[in-house]
Amino acid sequence: MLEEGALVVVGGATGYCGGHVARALHEAGFRVRALARDGSKLKALGECCDEVFEARATEAETLRGLCDGASALFSSIGVRSFGRKPTIWDVDRDANLNLLREAERAGVDRVVFVSVLRGDELRRELAVAEAREQVADAIEASDVVGTILRPTGFFNDMEEFLRMAHKGRCWLIGDGEKRINPIHGADIGAAAVEALKSADAPRSVDLGGPDTFSFREIGELAFRVLGTPPRLGRVPTWVLRSAASVTRPFNINAATFIKMFACAGSSDAVAPEGGTHHLEHHFRTVAQTLTA
Repeated sequence: MLEEGALVVVGGATGYCGGHVARALHEAGFRVRALARDGSKLKALGECCDEVFEARATEAETLRGLCDGASALFSSIGVRSFGRKPTIWDVDRDANLNLLREAERAGVDRVVFVSVLRGDELRRELAVAEAREQVADAIEASDVVGTILRPTGFFNDMEEFLRMAHKGRCWLIGDGEKRINPIHGADIGAAAVEALKSADAPRSVDLGGPDTFSFREIGELAFRVLGTPPRLGRVPTWVLRSAASVTRPFNINAATFIKMFACAGSSDAVAPEGGTHHLEHHFRTVAQTLTA
C-alpha cells in the first residue's frame, strides 16, 4: 500500500492510457515521474507530471536512475503503429522488461502493467498478446508486488467507428454481433490508483466499461451521434486472417493488428462492467471535433 505523496514512475505517459493514468495518480495525491523520449510531448498533462525523465525504454542503459527514489512503476508502453520498426517485440516486450529490471534494481515496491483481456488465451494467436504476457510472466516471477490490468479495449480505439461513419460507411468485422464493453482511459487510471493504494491488490484485474455493445451497435451509435442514417458494411474474418498471414513475414506489427481485428470479429471481449464513463458521451465529445 502506497502512502499519499509517494513517487510513481509512469511509462507510456505520452499515450492515451498512460496519460490518463498519470492524471489519475496526480489527482490521487501521488507524485509522478513521467518517462518520455521527448519531454515536450507531455505538455498536455500540465502540472500532472512532477518530474520528466527523458530516455528510450528500448535502450536499457538510458534508463539508469529512472526508478531511483520511486515507490512504484506503472507501464502501458506499446507499439500503436503499423510501421515495421520498432517491432512489438522491441517495445511491448523488451522495453517493458527493461523498465521492470530498472524497477527491481532500484528497489521499487510495486508494479502495475497493462496487458490485454484473455492474454493467456490470445498469446497463442497474437504477437502483441504474447509479448505482453511475457512481461506479465516476468512480473509474476519477480519479488516486486505486481498487478496486471487487462482491459477489453480503449475508447480511443472505438473512435475509428466514428471516423468511418463520418466518411459515410462503417465497416464491421464478421457478422458484427460479437460484443465488447470498452473502457475509458480515466477508468483505467482509477483502477491503477486502486491497485497501488490497496494493501491486498489482486495479481490480475479484468477491466471493462459500464456499457456492453455488439460492434454493430457501436457502428449504429456512431451514426446516431452524427445524426446520419447508418450505412454498415462487413468484412469476413477470413479475409483479415489471410492478410495477416501474408503480411507477417514482412511486418509483424501490421500482421498482429490485422489479426487483432479478426479476433475481435470472432469472439466477445467482455469483462466485468465498471467505470463511470459512457461511450455515447465520449462519441458526442469527439464528434464536435469532426463536424467543426
